[in-house]
Amino acid sequence: MASCLPPLAVLLLIAAASGAAAFRRGNTTAIHIGNTKACIAGYGGLQNPGHSYKLCIPSWVAFTPNATLFGEAALNHAAVSPGMAVSGFKRVLGSRIFEDVVKREMELVPYKLVETPDGRCAIQTQSEEGGAKVFPADEVAGILISKLKRMAEAHLGRKIRNVLLTVPWHSRDYKRHLLATTARLEGGFSAARYVDEHVAVAAAHGHHGKAREGMVILVFHMGGHTTHGAMFKFRDGTAHLIEGRHDVHLGGDDFTGRLVDHFVQLIGEKHHRDLRRDDGALRELRAACERAKKTLTYRDTTLVKVESLLDGADFFQPLTRAEFEELNHDLLARAMSMVDLLVTWRWWHPPGRWDSVDEIILVGGSVRIPKILAFFRDYFHGREPIVEEEAAIRGAALLSRPEYAMFTYDNCDSYYCRGSPLQASENKIE
Repeated sequence: MASCLPPLAVLLLIAAASGAAAFRRGNTTAIHIGNTKACIAGYGGLQNPGHSYKLCIPSWVAFTPNATLFGEAALNHAAVSPGMAVSGFKRVLGSRIFEDVVKREMELVPYKLVETPDGRCAIQTQSEEGGAKVFPADEVAGILISKLKRMAEAHLGRKIRNVLLTVPWHSRDYKRHLLATTARLEGGFSAARYVDEHVAVAAAHGHHGKAREGMVILVFHMGGHTTHGAMFKFRDGTAHLIEGRHDVHLGGDDFTGRLVDHFVQLIGEKHHRDLRRDDGALRELRAACERAKKTLTYRDTTLVKVESLLDGADFFQPLTRAEFEELNHDLLARAMSMVDLLVTWRWWHPPGRWDSVDEIILVGGSVRIPKILAFFRDYFHGREPIVEEEAAIRGAALLSRPEYAMFTYDNCDSYYCRGSPLQASENKIE
């Protein structure tokens, strides 16, 4: 039968078979690239095969005349030369230049987004000398993946051959393939496979086992840049998406931005100074607002403080949790509306009742905002959600083990993983 298939299909079948065998043999790591943070995790060391590890860095890459910087070094370089440092590239990975997500991104980033010859989006950075360099978004992702791989290999004292990548449920098939191909060609892995983030999150809490099949799980992720939710259940070892919602431009950075806008206006009114004209002062204020936002997750009030902000004088201003919520009320409402649409929009359990959800798992740093937590408790009538910021990478690390090779095979619906033309997971809605 194989001889009747087109040559490309034959090659993909061979690649799928060899890839599946590679994951059954082990020596696999997991990588989760978020818009804020990138992590690599897994099991196994030279001395202790059961040893677990997790290494994380900021999702930043900076291009300087002398070197390419990663993680914290790139983030710090962004403060000096914002046009040379890149973050948030995951949102435009594989996108075409005319897509809405790219147009919106153009308004937010200090570097340019340009079109490649094939119509895809690429990142153009500006050097200190005024020159420009263009990097496809997948190349930037490959640089970060390669760095993570080297970090883990140095930690383990051995080479890593295979990788299991997490992808959001709404990521199209092309973007999934592009990320997996990048992990092999740019990252240096022999085999690459991907798993939906919500599946990895559920696995972190034991929902991938047969004993808990049929339970309806709601995973809500709110990170630094993006928010997405998925409601699904496992049947015969495969995740079936019931409903999903996403907003690629809603996250913790937007909340921080509202605080910055508020204090810029306040300083302008009180001190007659426009901080928008001082990039250094604006960065200092943003850092102070970020610290204040995090403090308000466990305190009712805090102090926004920036030393030597006003012509050598320090800036002090109290901020309450109530003020934070008022400044961000529309953004918080968007997140809450997403949850309501997830539970009530479809016919899956007419008329869409809160008590039809068996497990609620909240992921990402921004879900710890008290208003978000209070909403979930109220909406689900006092039920306490599970809150774990890094559940996706923990679950992916678990699924990278050889005993779960068939599970990830069954939950990776494409030629790339399986060698059969099944639907992409974002279309797999009951």
